[in-house]
Amino acid sequence: MNITATTDSTVRTMIVTMLAEGNPVWYVAGMVNMRSHDVYVIGRAAGYPDKAKLRRAVWASKNRTRVPQAA
Repeated sequence: MNITATTDSTVRTMIVTMLAEGNPVWYVAGMVNMRSHDVYVIGRAAGYPDKAKLRRAVWASKNRTRVPQAA
C-alpha cells in the first residue's frame, strides 16, 4: 500500500513541518495517530532527515512551487 497516496495533503504538510522542527518520528506518529513507519516514509519522501530539505519542502508546498529533486 502506498501510504503517501492515501494521506491527506494537510496531514502530510503537518508531518513534514513537525519533522523539520526537529521532532522525532515516534513523537510525530503519536501526534497524527499513525504508525512510525508511515510517518518515516512520508518524511523520507520530503527529504528526512535533512531538516533544510524538509523546510524547503514545506515552503514549496505553501508557495506552490516545485522542489527540485537530487539526481
